[in-house]
Amino acid sequence: MKKCLIILLPMFLSACAGIDGGDSGGSKATDNTNFYQRWVHSYEEQNGAKTPNIFRPAGSRQFPPSRFRMEFGFDPNGQCNYKYLSPTDRHEMRSCIYTKIGKKVYIYDDAGKLLPQISFTLLEPASSNQMRMSYGVKKTQIKPAKKK
Repeated sequence: MKKCLIILLPMFLSACAGIDGGDSGGSKATDNTNFYQRWVHSYEEQNGAKTPNIFRPAGSRQFPPSRFRMEFGFDPNGQCNYKYLSPTDRHEMRSCIYTKIGKKVYIYDDAGKLLPQISFTLLEPASSNQMRMSYGVKKTQIKPAKKK
């Protein structure tokens, strides 16, 4: 039963992509399509402030060299990827699944485990050239079905 849940949970979560929980006032039909692209952290624009985190579309500008620069990519079907910094300082893109409910973006690994350290809250709808967000969401927003 546990293996079945692990296999089905990512499919369930990807089916929830674009669901609007009401705090943005929109619906799937009016969902902001600017969100669905690859985003690169433009921390130089934050002038030393921790929030809001400012992201720009990949390829929109030449970013200065950086030891690590966070990236996200989102598609409308619930698939995503993010830049991972391993303990050995190796940067790689990892696949993930996300659920967007209103302004909250819950990011899960491929096994369906919530990644709270990179899940975030949009501070405003993403525009064609900027996404402003802050890290952090409540872990209990979505719960898988309990075993019977």
